[in-house]
Amino acid sequence: MTSLKRNQERTHEENQERAYIAASHRGDRSMEARIESARKASDIHKKRTGKALRITAEDVRNEEMYQEIDLEEEAKLENLPHKAVGENR
Repeated sequence: MTSLKRNQERTHEENQERAYIAASHRGDRSMEARIESARKASDIHKKRTGKALRITAEDVRNEEMYQEIDLEEEAKLENLPHKAVGENR
């Protein structure tokens, strides 16, 4: 399958997720903006797949790939304050 054909098969949501991930890896943006982009990518990923992405400040800073989190772990993280989650996850 050619690259062009593969791109045509991506959904709008997949393209949005990829764009937010790319924005989260841009070193010329503030950490706050990068984390927010990563969170938006996670929200879209969850709508598409049913699983959120684990977003940590360290992963954002190091431009790592974001891993899916299981439902049990996600439930635990949702009980943390939003600001604390972004700083400590």
